[in-house]
Amino acid sequence: DKFKYLDITCTGFKAGALNKALEYTDKNAEIVAVIDADYKVESPWLVDLVPLFDDPKVAIVQAPQDHRDGDESIIKKAMNAEYAGFFDIGMVDRNEENAIVVHGTMVMVRLSAMMEVGGWGTDTIVEDSELGLRLFEAGYIAHYTNRRYGFGLLPDTVEAFKTQRHRWAYGAIQILKKHWREFKPSSKRLSPAQKNKFVTGWFFWLSDAMGPIMAVMNIIWVPVIIFVGVTIPTIPLTIPIITAFIVNILHTFILYRTKVKATFKEILLSSIASMSLQLIIFKAVFDGFIKDGLPFKRTEKGGKAKKSANPIKYETILCVLLLTAFVSLIYTNKSGIIEIYVFAATIFIQTI
Repeated sequence: DKFKYLDITCTGFKAGALNKALEYTDKNAEIVAVIDADYKVESPWLVDLVPLFDDPKVAIVQAPQDHRDGDESIIKKAMNAEYAGFFDIGMVDRNEENAIVVHGTMVMVRLSAMMEVGGWGTDTIVEDSELGLRLFEAGYIAHYTNRRYGFGLLPDTVEAFKTQRHRWAYGAIQILKKHWREFKPSSKRLSPAQKNKFVTGWFFWLSDAMGPIMAVMNIIWVPVIIFVGVTIPTIPLTIPIITAFIVNILHTFILYRTKVKATFKEILLSSIASMSLQLIIFKAVFDGFIKDGLPFKRTEKGGKAKKSANPIKYETILCVLLLTAFVSLIYTNKSGIIEIYVFAATIFIQTI
């Protein structure tokens, strides 16, 4: 009698299913706890964290995502290491300003607060993060712990990894388009610190999306240097890329070592996984600004994904073009012009 299994058809993707489930929820329930279907949860989760709801202003209590199949392959190890940085660095930092990103597994939500702001939203494909932002705008508090209470499954393939990241980045742009007015200086529903955390989080997606644009611009510029003889590349084509790369490396190796307690191998794999997603993030951001209502694509997990013939076709093409540009610049720089070597170094970074 304590369990209800629903086999239903509904609209609104995961949010629609969650809203439908609320119709069958016990009327005395005060807190709704959500886990993904692939999760195994340790029993102390509810016992440890439910008491935080004694504070009536608390609407969300979030625990991290983690995974139990990270040792199955080198790709899964890279994915898992990349995720860990967000939960042990980014979320811990955001928690200090009551500005966490709510994710739809291992989360508990105060039911009355959720219904006050309209329930799970079906107008974005990131119903969890969007609900969290609405609760912050209503003045509620969220708490985060980076203790692991549940362990799910990683995406099966690189293709599935990219599909998941496209959904997250596309959803972030959907939220930005829906809530941008709340980030104007005149809006008082969010604190300045909360605005800062969310805006900088969105800037991360936008800056990653700039990577492929800068790569294409640099590829176009190479023939100008080689055949026209214009040897000094413009600063926007070099310094931001080199600086961002150095900052990324320092950020990863220092913070992953101290906060995530990751090994050197895990740090290296995390960096590769993170940098490999620029092209799909560019597509997601582009889609987010020009397309509304893209469907929720479920991440293939549990060994059931259909493997694509070439999941990194366009990344490979761009990489080969950049590598060719790099070699061409080095080979043709007979005069040893320093500026050309700097530009070549920039292109090699983009190749990575």
